[in-house]
Amino acid sequence: MYKKTILALALAATMILAACGDDRSDKEVVVDAFNSMLEAESYEASSEFDLEFDADINDPMFDQFAGMINDFDFKVDQVYDANQQLQEAVVYFNGSMPPLSIDLEVPFLQDLENQTMYIQTDSIIEEFGMMFPLPDEARGKLIEINLDDLEGEAPDFEQDEMEQRAQQVMTDFLDQKDESEFTNDGDEYTVSFTEDDFMYLVEAFMNEFEELFTEEELAMMDEDLDEAMEEISEVLSIEQIETSVVINGDELEEQSFVMDFLFEDPDSNEFIQIYLAGNTTYSNMNSDVEFTIDPENEEILDFEELEQIMMDAMMQEF
Repeated sequence: MYKKTILALALAATMILAACGDDRSDKEVVVDAFNSMLEAESYEASSEFDLEFDADINDPMFDQFAGMINDFDFKVDQVYDANQQLQEAVVYFNGSMPPLSIDLEVPFLQDLENQTMYIQTDSIIEEFGMMFPLPDEARGKLIEINLDDLEGEAPDFEQDEMEQRAQQVMTDFLDQKDESEFTNDGDEYTVSFTEDDFMYLVEAFMNEFEELFTEEELAMMDEDLDEAMEEISEVLSIEQIETSVVINGDELEEQSFVMDFLFEDPDSNEFIQIYLAGNTTYSNMNSDVEFTIDPENEEILDFEELEQIMMDAMMQEF
């Protein structure tokens, strides 16, 4: 149940991050931008994220952990085409985990129609090949993963349907927000979210996607959700949630967000503060896009075959 609750939390956070000349109000511009992004047939995007921790807790290891997290650089380049049902991303991850330094560049392609993912392995093997039994023979190949075969429970509806339903929840929510919560500075439009807004969205997404839960879990949620939300509200303060969009005509050019959470123990006054900010720049919206990964012309290594090779390598060490 907990991983499904996390899904609702992730949907709420994701939709908040995605939310945000003419005679439209600021509110109408933000809602239209949100809808146009989710309805886009194709785009290219480049994103950068900043995650920072601050705390005053009785844990001598936390400063080292926080310093490591605060120094990480995380970037993602994306290409999406709804007609081809393809989504490609290159994840860049740079940082240090003393005594190791990490410089990852992992491209992967998701075939949305066939629920298949392809991952290029070179950077993973280069960085982690000595730590884990990652075979050198996987270098230069694509790892093929059938997402339907992964462990865990998957929703019974398609991704497009899930996005449409999530979009409707978010659109209904934005429509009922007051105009005063939408502002603009030139072509940049901003909407602010309160702590009550966030809690409302978590519950709204859990209700919308209740078929993800068993009857027993739903009965437990009916009993425990209000209590859980109350407990969370006692330790969680949302310092800031804002999302902004930059519009050029009717086209979304840029999207950014700031999320600042403070978790504070009322008994000890210990606290952990988590700050997350991101910025995404879009190009080629609803235009032709190109993909760099081509499974038909690359050597494929099935995930089960990779697991067997890794198992054999581990057995040879004993």
